[in-house]
Parts: sequence; structure tokens; C-alpha cells
Amino acid sequence: MEDENKADPNAWVLTYADLITLLMTFFVLIISLCEMDTADLAEALNFNKGTGRNFVSAELRDTGLFDEKVVNKVKLELEDDELPSPLNDLDFISEELVVFITKNDLAKAVDLKKTEKGFMIIIKADILFGSGGAELRDKYLYLLDELAELLSKSAYDVKITGHTDDRYSDNDSVGDKLSIARATRVCSYFVEEGMLEPVRFGVSGYGSHRPRLPNISEHNRAKNRRVEIIIEEIEGM
Repeated sequence: MEDENKADPNAWVLTYADLITLLMTFFVLIISLCEMDTADLAEALNFNKGTGRNFVSAELRDTGLFDEKVVNKVKLELEDDELPSPLNDLDFISEELVVFITKNDLAKAVDLKKTEKGFMIIIKADILFGSGGAELRDKYLYLLDELAELLSKSAYDVKITGHTDDRYSDNDSVGDKLSIARATRVCSYFVEEGMLEPVRFGVSGYGSHRPRLPNISEHNRAKNRRVEIIIEEIEGM
């Protein structure tokens, strides 16, 4: 009788085993409800596509796991024909001149004008020469120095033309000679001081025959008194 009332010391093992079984069943159930296949996850994140366009794909956003707006990390992709072409010498000189003119407040004295084969630098003669003279003033020689420096970085032809206003219309030869002398003086400065090849240059003078504006005011006449430096591509290059 005493043996029948004695408790089995290993009886708890059965209860523990049942508990473990229930816990395992519970976790298996949870995992089966939440499991996402690794391949599916890689597909959703575009790891296998290699597009690199979105950090999180549209498929994963549609699951509702992300409440906040997803920011795309877009990589710039340009085809070869969409890439900007490198600057050629003419573009480089033009852009450098724009910066130089702006920096030195020369917009009222120097104009740039595009031509069919290049571009033209139009300089008011009054800043380079005294009235009726062909000697260069020292004050604006830094402008010619800058032009010589830029021209030294290219191999383009350079045509220099001189122009006057209508003050010499009664004696065109005087205006013509003055315009030629001024253009020649600028050319000589490029060759002598800028050490540029003289074969690249051409010089001409038109006197008052090619005015930019009608000679009806001092403002217009000042515009017409000018030296033009025309930079153009060499044929065949």
C-alpha cells in the first residue's frame, strides 16, 4: 500500500515533452505564415536584375511594409550619344573670354559675335587708341595679353580688321589708312609680345565703309570705331 502512494519522480518529463511539442508546433505555424523565399526576396529587391535604379522595388513597396515614402536612388545613365561633346578650342576660347570680360567689367567695350566658322571679338577702338592715332594705350594692354594667351592654346586663323566712323568720309584714304594701321598694330602686338606665329594672321582696314550702326550720334560713332578680331577654323582641319 505504501508503494502505491509513492509519487513517480519522472512524471514531469511527459508534461514537459508535451509543452515542447506545442511550442514547436506554434513556431512552425508562425514561420509558415511569415516565411518569404530567398529567391523571391532577391527578385523583389532587383538583386538579380542589376538595374541599380531603385533601392526598394515596386513589388516590395506594394506589400505595405513601408509606411513612409521610399526615395529612389537613381543613378545617372547616359548613352554614348547623349554624353555632352568635349569643348573644342573655339568653345574654350569663347567661354574663357566671357568669364574674362565679365570679371573685368568690359561688357561695354568688348562684344562677342558668333560667325559661320567661329566667332568675332569686337573691341572699341577708343579703349585701345587715342583719337586719330594708331599707338596702343597701356591701360588696356592686359586685354590683348589675355587674347594672346588664349590664341596660343589653339591653331586657328585670325583675321584682324580696323574700322573708323564717318569723320573721314571727305577723305576716305585717311580713314582707310588709319583703320589698317590700327589693325596692323594689334597684329604686331600679338606676334611680338604674344609670340604668336605671324602666318596665322591676316590684316585689313575698311575705314568707314562697314559701320555697325548709322553714324547719326556719338554713341553710334563710338560703336563704329572698332577693331574686330575674327577667329575661324582652318579649312581642312
